[in-house]
Amino acid sequence: MRREAFTLLELLIVLGILGVLLGLGLPLLSPNRLALDTAARSLAAQVTRARLEAIRQNTFAGLMIFTEGTGGYAIFTDKNGNRAYDPGEEVQLVRFGQGNWARVQLDRGQSTLGNIPILFDSRGLPAKPITGTITLTSGAATRKVVVSQQGRARVE
Repeated sequence: MRREAFTLLELLIVLGILGVLLGLGLPLLSPNRLALDTAARSLAAQVTRARLEAIRQNTFAGLMIFTEGTGGYAIFTDKNGNRAYDPGEEVQLVRFGQGNWARVQLDRGQSTLGNIPILFDSRGLPAKPITGTITLTSGAATRKVVVSQQGRARVE
């Protein structure tokens, strides 16, 4: 006897397997998690950008993490030579909780680098050794950006 179609049992098994796979994979594709992953990778890249900005401008430059409200950061060049962030020195200013980062916020309780500039000298070396984490949240998801003593950042 020759079969040319699926039996009802085979079709139900395939649908059951697809349902389980979809149920396991769907949380990984949530808009909150995608926005959080993108924001964390972008923030880690901005640490490198601050280092390159210091080399390019031949001056002190850095990244300042803001803890007010939902948080944010600024890439800045130290125009007045005080080795600190001052309003008006921004190369780029980003606030979480609005625009592209509307779903993301800074976790002030878990972040150790809030309101402390990550500063690089004109050679791209950290002005002072600094190690810490920047924790971002979106819904129940969390991502950490870890900055090493050498000023390198990675996402965990």
